[in-house]
Amino acid sequence: MNREEILEKSRRENKGSDEMELIVLNSAGKLAAQIGMLICCAVAVLQVSFTDSMSYESWMIYFSILGTLFTVKYIKLHKRHELLLAILFSGLFVFFTVLFVRRLAG
Repeated sequence: MNREEILEKSRRENKGSDEMELIVLNSAGKLAAQIGMLICCAVAVLQVSFTDSMSYESWMIYFSILGTLFTVKYIKLHKRHELLLAILFSGLFVFFTVLFVRRLAG
């Protein structure tokens, strides 16, 4: 492949994507994850304060989102760090799912 073929291939792959939009989307995703964590913590504290029980549902949702995010990042980037986080967050999702199902079962 010569230089022009490589440049043309790159243009086709990036067609329709704006680099600034990708940067903003990445930043928004990180902020959304942080806000999600704060909301989950607030819900957990409020629920424990008023009912003496913990909300497993919100943690299930939060960790399923993070598990999916880092799994996709690992598949695309093949970075060990992303794989470890995917395993951690997926494990936490499974943990809270088991607690949730146990509570439902009585």
